[in-house]
Amino acid sequence: MCDEEITYTTVKFHKSSDLQNRERADDTQGPSETGHRECPVPWHLIAIPLGVLCSILLVIVAVLVTHIFQYSQEKHELQKILNNSHQENSTMQNESYLIEEMLKNKSIDYNALKHDLDILNRTLNRCYQETKFVLDSKQQRGKQVEGHWFCYGIKCYYFIIDNKRWNECEQKCRSCSLSLLRIDDDDELKFLQLQIKPKSYWIGLLYKTTTRKWQWSDGGPSKLNLMTVKSLKEIGGCAYLRFTGIHHDDCGRTHPCICEKRMDKFPHSVCSKKEK
Repeated sequence: MCDEEITYTTVKFHKSSDLQNRERADDTQGPSETGHRECPVPWHLIAIPLGVLCSILLVIVAVLVTHIFQYSQEKHELQKILNNSHQENSTMQNESYLIEEMLKNKSIDYNALKHDLDILNRTLNRCYQETKFVLDSKQQRGKQVEGHWFCYGIKCYYFIIDNKRWNECEQKCRSCSLSLLRIDDDDELKFLQLQIKPKSYWIGLLYKTTTRKWQWSDGGPSKLNLMTVKSLKEIGGCAYLRFTGIHHDDCGRTHPCICEKRMDKFPHSVCSKKEK
């Protein structure tokens, strides 16, 4: 078997001329054209996603711009409110300072008035104690008017003890440089009502037939509303004071009298008279 001879034979096939020409034509086209035919990509598949993406970006930008504008407006409003708050706070501080200054000034005025009131009270306390003495008449030398004084507020009151007619009381008060009592207001009326129990005293109030009104004899002003005094009748007469109030009576009847004088027009020696 080793000596057997191996013979190789080559078989060659001849292609036709048409097939050879087609192969040559394919070889001349090159690999680039073959690849182009195998992977074609349409342009509209890229343009559509890009357009959608741009639209989304535009919407996002518009939303952001809107929010930024709103935030800017809100910031402006908040800044305006803050500025107003600062101005109001500054105004309140100024008003608080002014109020404090006013309170200081009022405190100073109050202390000054309190000091003056203390001085006045000390003066009144010296004059308040009732003192019986004899008051010399200026017009009737040698005669004496017996009564008693007491001072309260801005007035001193002189009570003539003797019973007299109304016109006699008026003359007696004038002869002593006094005037028949004129009651200035309701407070003075209430105060005097507590001082005269149980007697009654002529006062300087009478009914004027010419005017048909009750008037004070000295013609001075008074805040006492006589229209509310129901016991005064419009039938003429003169008025007297009791602890129950003001009443009217015939001017010819007799009662004690109350004269008066303001402290600022009164000599200081009056309240310091010695007892009889």
